[in-house]
Amino acid sequence: MTSNTTATETERLLRSEEGESNAAKGVNIQPQNHESSSLQRAIVFGMFLVAALLLYSLFVFWHDRRAHEYGKPDTDALRFETKEEDLKRKYRATQFISFTINTMGGLAKYGECKHRHVDNNLGTCYLGDYNITNDVHQRVLILKQVLHRLKQDRNGTRIDPDPSTLKVMMVPEFYMRGPHGAYAATQIIDKHNGSTTTPGLLMEAAAKIRQVIADDFFENWLFVFGTLTYAQVDDDQPEKPWWSYDDLNATEVIYLNFAPVLMGGTGHNHYYVMTKKYISVGDFLGRTTLPDPTLLHIKQYAHLHESSVLSKALEAHNTKLVEHNIITIHGIRIGVEICLDHLLGRLWKTIQEEENSQLVDMHLIVSGGLDIESGPNPVVQGGVVYNTDGEASSAACTRTDTKVFDPESVCRTPPSARKRVPIGGDGLSNFVVLQSCIDEEHEELLTGFYSQFQTQGCANTLNKYGINVMDKFKFYPPSIEIYPTIDLPRKSDYYT
Repeated sequence: MTSNTTATETERLLRSEEGESNAAKGVNIQPQNHESSSLQRAIVFGMFLVAALLLYSLFVFWHDRRAHEYGKPDTDALRFETKEEDLKRKYRATQFISFTINTMGGLAKYGECKHRHVDNNLGTCYLGDYNITNDVHQRVLILKQVLHRLKQDRNGTRIDPDPSTLKVMMVPEFYMRGPHGAYAATQIIDKHNGSTTTPGLLMEAAAKIRQVIADDFFENWLFVFGTLTYAQVDDDQPEKPWWSYDDLNATEVIYLNFAPVLMGGTGHNHYYVMTKKYISVGDFLGRTTLPDPTLLHIKQYAHLHESSVLSKALEAHNTKLVEHNIITIHGIRIGVEICLDHLLGRLWKTIQEEENSQLVDMHLIVSGGLDIESGPNPVVQGGVVYNTDGEASSAACTRTDTKVFDPESVCRTPPSARKRVPIGGDGLSNFVVLQSCIDEEHEELLTGFYSQFQTQGCANTLNKYGINVMDKFKFYPPSIEIYPTIDLPRKSDYYT
């Protein structure tokens, strides 16, 4: 039966045959009551509709339970949707550039800690100039040198020149830590003298970096300039640095560790500060003027709003505070984690707490002694994970599986090994080997600020990829490590 006409004709013939049969049997056929028949059909249809709705409700309940069981979704719970931001997405791919420098401090056994407080357990010390103005200016100068080297690649031999490729440059955790282990409020606050305002030292440094990356060359770049550690005692006396207090106790200090995240170029407002939540035992050294909070079992950094000084300074300089790990730039959903936060799965927890539980397209990790494999990497199928580590090496991974997101396997294969080799294949993730290196052999810039004897740079990264070249060198300079271009996922929405 392919049409209503055919169906009607068939029903008429069946009724005709039934009438003839009944007549032959002497059965008296009464005329049908059409109103009663219509009512019966309506009742039957209503009962069918109620049953269908009940079955659908039971299916949704079962589906929801399956989708959230053990924090992992059911296969059918994944759905792709195209939003307006996808249609307006500016970039089709990303390229990772890491400034791989060791930020873990000086080594006493090599004489790098003379006249400095030394952590006897680790044999390390904070490096830097005790003239804080000189200290900040020198670290900015090193960054400017790195950015200058990158600009020399205008012909595109190493850096992808395609404007639809977002270049992502990252610096390790603790790049801005200072000789005391943390900077103070007095380096943040602006100085007011009548109608004249002078930016605080660190805000002035940030302005200088913004000026450099405003260059047309950096228009399609995203920067994560490591982290800055900050300590404050009294919100009412910000001009008094914490190291001027005697017998300071960790319970009296506001500790913060945050990453500046900025877009290059001009004509935008993408200037962010991303905070770290969990304090690691390696974040602050022992036997220094700054008390180690972990010795008093202080496990979390303060919320930035607890320092009105810092909050107001960031607002005055057009910088947005992000405490929930995630930003969206040109339709790309980006998650940022700092070291221990990654190990403890902070980004994955944030995503699970969201209403839509939406995975990210790109996961950026800045760390000081931790790698990609150490924690969950909640990226969409085809998403990328980039890591710059302060011990110091870098790594890039892309998700290649087509299965339900599993926080225990994506970019964590093999789960207990740090040796990075390209593995790939369905159900696995690809660790991508870097394509080129530029060594930063400017020892005069680094001496006294970053260790000359800690492992770092291309040699260390290649060693983690199973390529051992470290025994050929006595000094391992920091390096600019450049990875190949990786296509972004076609759609940004991926629900768990």
